[in-house]
Amino acid sequence: MSAEPIRKARAGDVAAMRETINAYAREDRMLERSDEFLFENLRDFSVAEVGGAFAGCCALHVLTPDLAEIRSLAVPHAFEGRGFGRRLLQACIVEARELGLRRVFALTLVPDFFSKCGFTVTSLAHLSEKSAAECPICPKRFACDEVALVLHLDGSKPLPLAANEPVGYTRLFLHMEPRS
Repeated sequence: MSAEPIRKARAGDVAAMRETINAYAREDRMLERSDEFLFENLRDFSVAEVGGAFAGCCALHVLTPDLAEIRSLAVPHAFEGRGFGRRLLQACIVEARELGLRRVFALTLVPDFFSKCGFTVTSLAHLSEKSAAECPICPKRFACDEVALVLHLDGSKPLPLAANEPVGYTRLFLHMEPRS
């Protein structure tokens, strides 16, 4: 793996970001992102490169003075397993600390990756800032099967998911099982 640093995304990265993110969306592994969304949120994104080739992206989206979401962590299949996802995630965590945030979280279908990076599975109920803002308008709100994970940046451990505590918007707020 190249030691090239992670950098902030540029407008010229949007096509590769969209292509990579939406390839995972077609596999039902993450939400689809439009050019409009990516340009509006461009400053949230960081990018990995290898010799000028796009090797992945990840966004840190600040929700409150205390909390940010890790979004759209996507590495092209050709670069999987080479540490780019971990490096992108770590760059977002460093940025969150620099911004003075206390917590970061992710909603994901790949919880093991985030657990290995120190995140703790939690209920979306503990992330009301997220669920109130975007979950009600999300295209997956009736079929939310994502797992919420949180990392406290001060090193403290969040409370783990309690037995029988609902995860995901569909179970938590709509009191139903996600549709297939």
